[in-house]
Amino acid sequence: MTRTVMLVPTGKVQGIFPASLGLVKALNDKNVKACLFTPFASLCKDACDGKTVARCCAFKQISEGKKSEVLETIVANYQSLIAKEQPEIVIVEGVTDARFNKDEINAEICHALDADILAVTECVCKKAKAAIDATLLYFGNAGVNRVLGNILLNAKTPKDAHGHKKLVLSGCGKCCEDKQCCHADGEKAVDNILAEVPFEADNYAPRACDLCAFIDGKLVSGDPKVRAHKLVLNAEDADKPGKLLVTSKVPSDCKAGIVILTDGASGDVAGATVITTDKCLLSVVEALADFPVRLPEDDAERKETAAANAAKAFDDKLINLIKDYDHNRTVLMSPAAFRYKLTALARAAHKRIALPEGDEPRTVKAAAAVAAQNIAVPVLIGNKDKILAVAKEQGVTLGEGVEFVDPEQIRNKYVDRLVELRAKKGMTPEAAVEALKDNVFLATMMIDAGEVDGLVSGAVHTTANTIRPPLQIIKTSKDAKLVSAIFFMLMPEQVYIYGDCALNINPNADEISEIAIQSADTAKAFGIDPRVAMVTYSTMKSGKGADVDLMTEATRLVREKRPDIAVDGPLQYDAAVMPDVAAQKAPGSPVAGKATVFIFPSLSTGNTVYKAVQRSANLVSIGPMLQGMKKPVNDLSRGALVDDIIYTIAVTAIQATQIKE
Repeated sequence: MTRTVMLVPTGKVQGIFPASLGLVKALNDKNVKACLFTPFASLCKDACDGKTVARCCAFKQISEGKKSEVLETIVANYQSLIAKEQPEIVIVEGVTDARFNKDEINAEICHALDADILAVTECVCKKAKAAIDATLLYFGNAGVNRVLGNILLNAKTPKDAHGHKKLVLSGCGKCCEDKQCCHADGEKAVDNILAEVPFEADNYAPRACDLCAFIDGKLVSGDPKVRAHKLVLNAEDADKPGKLLVTSKVPSDCKAGIVILTDGASGDVAGATVITTDKCLLSVVEALADFPVRLPEDDAERKETAAANAAKAFDDKLINLIKDYDHNRTVLMSPAAFRYKLTALARAAHKRIALPEGDEPRTVKAAAAVAAQNIAVPVLIGNKDKILAVAKEQGVTLGEGVEFVDPEQIRNKYVDRLVELRAKKGMTPEAAVEALKDNVFLATMMIDAGEVDGLVSGAVHTTANTIRPPLQIIKTSKDAKLVSAIFFMLMPEQVYIYGDCALNINPNADEISEIAIQSADTAKAFGIDPRVAMVTYSTMKSGKGADVDLMTEATRLVREKRPDIAVDGPLQYDAAVMPDVAAQKAPGSPVAGKATVFIFPSLSTGNTVYKAVQRSANLVSIGPMLQGMKKPVNDLSRGALVDDIIYTIAVTAIQATQIKE
């Protein structure tokens, strides 16, 4: 199993690529197959400038409110890397220079990739400790529990005139002394330092071509790949090849490696690479003061140099810590990873899903997206001309991959079969014709005929209207004692399952145990590690009452029927999700503090909790998904968003591959 470790920059730390490259090299040197994954650099395949363009693509999408799509693409690219390279370890390089909250995006990437954490700091003082703590707040309970330790990077870095550490164009690195490091007075607040990666100017030395592109200049002579370590303004100081001289006059005696001639000046400088620009000297110097701490994708030489320089910092202790995977650790299924898994499994299933509300605007938009992404074949039931008119109003195109079914043209062919199925209930041909005017009933008969694989409805229909026809026609699977309904709740760190929140009003203990078992099996089928909490107002024996007795008995029955399921209860919700509360109220519980499946004692409780969480936390909930049916039928909330419908269609397609006759 591949283990993923993310290098997370804290505070103002930049330029962590030497550490990530060096760690990968150190692992490979110790015969541990490792590879590097840089999330934003993986996003833009057509990037002409590697990371820079890819990063801009990601920034633009996030600024447009498409962060979910960015995270899903990152997960997809990560999975492609694993499939291609088959590594033992993936080192993820955290984002350092985002135009938004880097800690927040790094936390979401970390959760999406189910990664452990190495926090990267540039100092060990109290201020650095505060920065680490502030960063880890964004990672929540899951993140804090996954911190392996800290990496000290570039502690003795040259400083500029304002006392700020400066990595690029800062000098040779030889001039650094202890007095320049902010912890030189012996004050140390950051412990568990697993590696110290020293500053090396070569790690951050840009090429002439990089400088030229940054100031939009023109390289007129010399080697475009020569590097600069320090910027100077006086020709007398330009006495070494690693110096970058910025001047408005052609120097007569200069030993700099690169000369930038400003203000339109031109001429040759013996032995130097010359860049010219019409910009004034001051503007060029100001621009170069903000030269980004990045590693261009095409700079293979610097990659190799940085990796070799930093690899020496990682000893066997750290290598062993990383490679010794804890197979008992709690596996995260974040919203981004879950959405990626849903769409990937649905594409592989390639099922036809009936949408009885064919001309409902959100359904039309969802159908267009589902077809475009090849998640499933949406079958829109309704008048085609009306559906296309709605699509035009919504600004979407229903192209290839979308099917249309006009109920007026096919309704009568299901009459005899419906009479046959419901004859004992008094169904007549006339009553069947009337029943089939309901598109949900019609879609249900299409499922019975094997013409579609599943059904999604509820954007305008009530739950009863959506569920009644399937319960009458399709019925339960042979192994199911009841049909129950769950929601996938896409929490920030982990996807939870809530049940029953839509169907069974006041189930007894045996029925609750069946709901718990069905929900645990659903969790496992969708890649969520099932840890089932039987939720009520009491934790263990702290309270008394009918619901406490009910959930105590239901817990006992689950353990009796399915000893393979991790279940505990009764548990209060906070004890089920908060490790610190669990330690006080339910010490030693296999579920408390890390539950993923939540079973409620009644529909009143379950429905109230799901809606309160969904609306108050403003998160996506997928469902209700019906469990126990012969064929998949799923309901929507009438307040469903387009994304809710898309993912419910994906869930239904996946169910169609999992449900056995």
